[in-house]
Amino acid sequence: MKVFGFRKRKCELAGSKRKLALRTGVGILAASSLLLSACNINKTFEWDSHSDIEEGNSAPAKDFPKDLAKYYEQDFSWGNCPKDLESAGENVSCATFKVPKTYEDLSQGDLKITALRYARDESTTRQLLVNPGGPGGSAVDFVSENAKLLFPSKILDEFAIVGMDSRGTKWSTPVKCVSDAEIDRLNAENSPDIFTTEGLKKVQDQMGWLGKKCLEHDDTIKWVDTVSTARDMDVLRYLSGQNKLDYLGYSYGTHLGAQYADLFPNKVGRMVLDGAVDPTIPFGELSNLQMQGFAKSLEHFVDWCHAEKEDCFLADGREGVEQIMGFAKQLKTHPLQVGNRKLTESLAISAIFGAMYSTNWYSTLYAALDAAMRSGNGGVMLKMSDLINDRLADGSYKSNQQVAFLAIHNLDYPLNGDAQAWKKQAEEMRDSDPLFAPYFAGAEAGRIEWPVKPVKKALKPLSAKGAPPILVIGTTHDPATPLVMAQNLAKQLDSGVLLTDEGWNHTAYSAAASQCIVNTVDDYLLDGVVPMSGKTCK
Repeated sequence: MKVFGFRKRKCELAGSKRKLALRTGVGILAASSLLLSACNINKTFEWDSHSDIEEGNSAPAKDFPKDLAKYYEQDFSWGNCPKDLESAGENVSCATFKVPKTYEDLSQGDLKITALRYARDESTTRQLLVNPGGPGGSAVDFVSENAKLLFPSKILDEFAIVGMDSRGTKWSTPVKCVSDAEIDRLNAENSPDIFTTEGLKKVQDQMGWLGKKCLEHDDTIKWVDTVSTARDMDVLRYLSGQNKLDYLGYSYGTHLGAQYADLFPNKVGRMVLDGAVDPTIPFGELSNLQMQGFAKSLEHFVDWCHAEKEDCFLADGREGVEQIMGFAKQLKTHPLQVGNRKLTESLAISAIFGAMYSTNWYSTLYAALDAAMRSGNGGVMLKMSDLINDRLADGSYKSNQQVAFLAIHNLDYPLNGDAQAWKKQAEEMRDSDPLFAPYFAGAEAGRIEWPVKPVKKALKPLSAKGAPPILVIGTTHDPATPLVMAQNLAKQLDSGVLLTDEGWNHTAYSAAASQCIVNTVDDYLLDGVVPMSGKTCK
């Protein structure tokens, strides 16, 4: 999510790049996020020295399976980046390497993976692999565009920052399904009434149609699960000369990092998981918790409006939320004309929910709502939606994140329950919050027609037994990945150490974060100083 009108902090939002999202009632491509309430964590750790964590810049050991030698020992070097890679300026180099479509059957063929390296000093040997989330967000673009702003100077002095596009994502063998014009149509299409048989069937049919279009192009959607991407990360670790993997993952990137740690605990160096995902929560339950969270976040926006704007035109509290949601619902039958396009309900909801990722968006959202609700001008809100969806001014899309998201999550999450259970859950969500339920209910049921079945039979905790201390960060009111998920992941990991940040933004760590967060994370990454689990930064 690029920051609309606030370029300097773009890395903090990374819209389609740094969000964990579910597509439910708002068509099949509309974006939303997660916010849950907190619970307590009881375990503590007292590691506080550099000696407990090895640095990742010594020569890697040849301890990979023999049948994977052709991947771990392939030719690899950092060189020129693709000519059409935006923002690839000084101190940036790129590399490509091959991985098997599936590590279980090497005869299926290979995929291409692309990585980008930003280093102030070309002689820097120590690398920090960064994933911005999504899933399906381009880590290559993220590092290319944001590394100079995202990291404090002392981190850039010590580390080369590396972004690897996951399999199925933009610069690596990408999932390709439909044209930009068809993505436009799907993004703008209003949400069916999933509480009716006809509306639910429409969502299911759309999902099935999109998946089949992907398969008509090639078979990439079969191979883009998170476990496989985590194994790709280990190939990159070895090829780039790292004995241990130093890693920073945001949002979905925390799931990817935790999966890596569970597979390769003895290869973990310094690992930071910011805006953590709980790998044990089923898709439908995430959607329910998401619904509750967005209601709270939007009410927080209304409270901000009354505190910061003398002429705030919204009513107080929940009544103001009802005004905003009522306006969006009205667009279902009366969209606002913006040039040769229309601001539809679905596009407005993408902008409204997307703005909840950071309080830096609040002023822009207020201006957009003011113009649209009071003057019938939907231009600012449509611009916000385009930025969130990675849509460029010429109608093309900067990334394939929206379809990659669906492909990855549909492989990662097993279907949980049956039609009767899904119907009951949807009705309970509607009873709990009829304003928000139409956009969040039906998450499990909407996936049943996707043509490639999940690779997992069940969700399970990731313990990473034997790994050194792993720093897990949660933000008290993170509107995309709730604090409770960070707390749960820190418990599940044998060496998980919880750090909590007080705030409403999605994820915590960057050069612009509070000094408490910056110092704690930097001390951990640079010197291996592990905070007491449960530390809170205010």
